[in-house]
This record gives sequence, C-alpha cells and structure tokens, in this order.
Amino acid sequence: MKVTLGGHMSYAEAKEIALLRQELRTCWDKGDHAGAELALQRLWQVAGDDDELSAEARRWAIKFAA
Repeated sequence: MKVTLGGHMSYAEAKEIALLRQELRTCWDKGDHAGAELALQRLWQVAGDDDELSAEARRWAIKFAA
C-alpha cells in the first residue's frame, strides 16, 4: 500500500479498502467463495506490508476456509 508522509493513506486507498470490505461481507452473506477469493487477492495486494490489513486479510481467509 502506498503510504503518504505521516503514515496516512490517501482517500482513494481508504475507499478501495472500504469497498473490498463491503465486497467480502456481501460474499460472506451470500456464501460466494469465488467472489471472496477475488476480493481477498486484491486485499492482499493492497495490504502490502501493512500489518493490520494483512491480519484482516488472514482473518477473512480463515473465515472463508471454515
């Protein structure tokens, strides 16, 4: 993830993360594992070396694997 000075993300990055979270929640509600896989792949890319987002992606992956 691109981080600006001060460790803050841009509005576009925050919006993308919010949309990915929304997509993952929708996939969970619908039981759409294929759609979740795509959203998770993108979340992993966006997370990069961000520990919090990586942990969130791991939690989602575990949730869908169960």
